Amino acid sequence: MKMLKRLMLSIVILACIPVALAAGRDVENHPGFVDFSRLAIIAGTEPKVEISLKAPLLNMITNLIRNEDEQAAEFISKLLRVTVNVYASNTIDVDEISGSMSSIADDLDSQGWDRVVRIREDSDHVDIYFRLSEDALVIYGIAIMVAGPNEVVLVNIVGDINTDDISALGRRFNIDELVDLDLN
Repeated sequence: MKMLKRLMLSIVILACIPVALAAGRDVENHPGFVDFSRLAIIAGTEPKVEISLKAPLLNMITNLIRNEDEQAAEFISKLLRVTVNVYASNTIDVDEISGSMSSIADDLDSQGWDRVVRIREDSDHVDIYFRLSEDALVIYGIAIMVAGPNEVVLVNIVGDINTDDISALGRRFNIDELVDLDLN
C-alpha cells in the first residue's frame, strides 16, 4: 500500500511539472512582462540584490496575510511576478546603460506602454512605465529602469491590477499619490 501511495504521489508530481513550467512561460507572454536581459548583460556583473517572486509564492503570501489585511491580499493576489534586480559595480558605464534603456523605452512605447516618469539629471536616468488595458481600468505591468553612477535598478511587476486596488492600497498605507491616482 505504501508503494502504491508513493507511486501515485510521484505520478501527480510529475504531471504537475509541465503545468508549472508552462505557467512560467505564460508570464513571459503577458502584456506586462519586460525582458531586461539586454541591460543585465551590459551591467557586466551579478545582481547585488535579486528578488523574483513568482505566482506560487505570491499566492502563498496572499493566503498568509489575508486575515490581517484583506486589501493588501487582494492586491497581491492579482500579481503574477515581481522581479527586482540591483546591479552595483564601479565598472558600470552609465552612458552605455542609458543608451540601452532608451532602446528598451522605444520598444515599450511601440508596444503600447505609457511612460509616467522620465528623469535625466546629471548622470542619473530614470524611466517608469505602465502597461494599461484599453479601458485603462487594469494595469498589466509596471516597468522601472534606474541608472546612476555605479548602480542599475530594474523592476518589473506583472499582473492584472485594478486601479481601484492601487487606490485602496494607498489608503491603507496613507500614500496620497496612490489614493488620487487617475489613469483615465
